[in-house]
Amino acid sequence: MPNEIELKLRIAKEDIPRLRRHPAILRNLTEKALTRRLVSTYYDTEDLQLLDRLISLRVRRMSGGWFQAVKAAGHSLAGLHQRLEWEDIISKGEPDYTKIIDPSLTPIFDNPALREALKPIFTTDMQRTEWQLAYQGSHIELSLDNGQLIAGQASEDMTEIELELKHGEIKHLFALALELQADIPLTIENISKAQRGYAYYRHFPLKTSKARSISIHPADSPATTFEQAGWECLRHLQSNQQSAMQGTDSEGVHQMRIALRRLRTVLRTFAIEDAYIETELDWLDTLLAKVRDLDVLQHDTLPQLKLGTKPLSAIQSIVKQRHKRACSKLRTGLKHPRYQHLLLTLGNLVATGLPAHDKSLKKTVKSRLAHLHKTLLKSGRKFRRLSAEERHNVRRHARQLRDTVELFRETYPDKKKSKQAALLSTTLKQMQILSGNLNDLLNARNILHDMTKRHPALQAVTSWEKIMEKLEKRHHSALPEAWKTLKQTKTFW
Repeated sequence: MPNEIELKLRIAKEDIPRLRRHPAILRNLTEKALTRRLVSTYYDTEDLQLLDRLISLRVRRMSGGWFQAVKAAGHSLAGLHQRLEWEDIISKGEPDYTKIIDPSLTPIFDNPALREALKPIFTTDMQRTEWQLAYQGSHIELSLDNGQLIAGQASEDMTEIELELKHGEIKHLFALALELQADIPLTIENISKAQRGYAYYRHFPLKTSKARSISIHPADSPATTFEQAGWECLRHLQSNQQSAMQGTDSEGVHQMRIALRRLRTVLRTFAIEDAYIETELDWLDTLLAKVRDLDVLQHDTLPQLKLGTKPLSAIQSIVKQRHKRACSKLRTGLKHPRYQHLLLTLGNLVATGLPAHDKSLKKTVKSRLAHLHKTLLKSGRKFRRLSAEERHNVRRHARQLRDTVELFRETYPDKKKSKQAALLSTTLKQMQILSGNLNDLLNARNILHDMTKRHPALQAVTSWEKIMEKLEKRHHSALPEAWKTLKQTKTFW
């Protein structure tokens, strides 16, 4: 039961010649490239029982022989696919259930009714070229697939690259991908051939995904925790990418921004400084923020301003136009090689792991929490006298502390400290909500002022300013008490 580890990338047909002569392939090649035809047929029942069990069954014709593969549920992160796979040689072009002997699979495939119901549902017909590479001490099989997926009367062209780790370190998959991408516009592919085939039989609605807690034991090393947290942040970011690109659900954009914040938290906690990554995260967050600010204005702020029907309609029309443009720019950015390069770089960073770290996990987390807490308290001195910009800094520091608490609170597992961590997180959240509401109003004010400058017809609409002042005053009045509560809340480290 080998664990299949591969990195999938899409490539345009016109770029295939450049791939074939790329120096990263030619200088690391250990044997002559092999090209052959692969015809793979996927089996399932009419009602897709295997899909529901997160299993795929494939029979492949290759080099004059037949091969059967059963793949079980896995995951993909930054294009890196990890799955359990059972592969066997069989005698003919149909499933051989006697080869399926793993205890986790036999209860499924020993069912006579299931066997009887299984039938071919889609096929891939590929010309595959394989290069065996000795890359930085790892054995990597680079495969280029060029062909078609056929599902009933429907078909689609497919060209993709697979970098499969035969032996060695995962980081070398990302290093090779980055070297190739420096010359060829490759796109990360998180969807397998099986998933693309099944999409012809079942609609998979786009879903947003929230952050998941990471499993931490106080005795874990910083390197282990960094790896877990890093992969989770990448999962969170990418699992909301399609929803954000669609532009109809504001939650996808919101969750991508949270994922970026958490990723920054991980990098800063473990003192990883990379100017390129910081610059690119800023670029991505700017694209997301422009969409998010317009989402909040359209759905949250405008309804509170109680404008008349005519002025509200005029403003909404302009906001929708701006939102459409911002979404278009975001889609372009997420499809651009710049974003793909960032994801591969982040994957490479996480796979490479931490450099030598002389502190324990608990000391590392404690040091970061103490620093953030001290910085927060310092930024909020004489809170009632703070300017809007200074209060924004307080909000930023509170958010950083809360994100760090949420990510690493399991470093302190005993009940008393766990309760203290939960209380501090709740207090920080309340502070963040109040100051976040003010920040949303400030962003809305800036957008509306800009709109009235650009659209003279809106200059007569001034009633929103007084209502906004009342909203701002209400949130401002609640902040000092929230700050007082936060200052009095005990720390747990």
